[in-house]
Amino acid sequence: MKAYSNPAVESHPGDHPKNPLDRNTLFDYLNVGILVVLAVVCVYPCYLVLVLSLNDPVDALRGGLFFYPREVTVDNFLFFFRDPSLFRAFSVSVARTVIGSLTSVFFTACFAYGASKRYLIGRRTILTYMIITMYINGGLIPFFLLIKSIGLYRNFLVYIIPLLFNAFNAIVMMTFFKGLSTEIEESAKIDGANDLRIFFVIVLPVSKAVIAAIILFNAVFQWNSWFDSMIFGGSELVTLQFKLVQIIRDVDAAKEFALQNPAFGNIMGYKPTLESVKATSMAVTIIPIIMVYPFLQRYFVKGIMIGSVKG
Repeated sequence: MKAYSNPAVESHPGDHPKNPLDRNTLFDYLNVGILVVLAVVCVYPCYLVLVLSLNDPVDALRGGLFFYPREVTVDNFLFFFRDPSLFRAFSVSVARTVIGSLTSVFFTACFAYGASKRYLIGRRTILTYMIITMYINGGLIPFFLLIKSIGLYRNFLVYIIPLLFNAFNAIVMMTFFKGLSTEIEESAKIDGANDLRIFFVIVLPVSKAVIAAIILFNAVFQWNSWFDSMIFGGSELVTLQFKLVQIIRDVDAAKEFALQNPAFGNIMGYKPTLESVKATSMAVTIIPIIMVYPFLQRYFVKGIMIGSVKG
């Protein structure tokens, strides 16, 4: 029998009704506009600091620098790194950020993977103590005495060991590990793999999103940290952030630092100003951590949403 089609109801591939959610509404335009304004408000101060650091310091005192440097120069950065103490502080900050972030993520991941298993003996007690650390601490003086008693005072490891574990990061990673397929782990155990092999060969490779998010959390914290440098670091382990705090906090000390430090002599007629030292210090502080984000962004967006949507 020959089938006849009704032309009035005959459909074509491109004639599907549009989804109402695909239409742009007034809220969408307002939302985009607000986000653009917020992005400009957040990004412009960093951009202005970079403009000031790339401009001649004496010319910058005239003001009027808003969008681009009038007299481009890199002498500010050459001038900045001529001082051995600043270069040493930069090296300490980079070392503690890289080593501290990687070790903290590894240690926290090991803890979170074990704590995510319901058959772990004493799991409830362990998690209770973990939660307590989020709300209660012993205070600065007992912590200082503890650090000094175990030999970490003025030791580089004071930036690493106390920050190996973070309860919030552990909760995020536990949430991710709980969502992994248990069938894969069971099949690996049937093939003879132990828990360590499963963790390193199966779990870590599929956990790039949450690992990238936690690495970024730790890296930003380590890079921006200065208080522990002031308390525990001593003169040999000063971080770049603490050096920046010293410069910005005390104007008179900053002027004396810029004028009396032998390393801050003229470079082919170059004369530093307080504003140029401050802007260059902030630029050197901001730029490295900003450069890290694009490499982790695709994993970070997925990792930060872990636990917010349940299937």
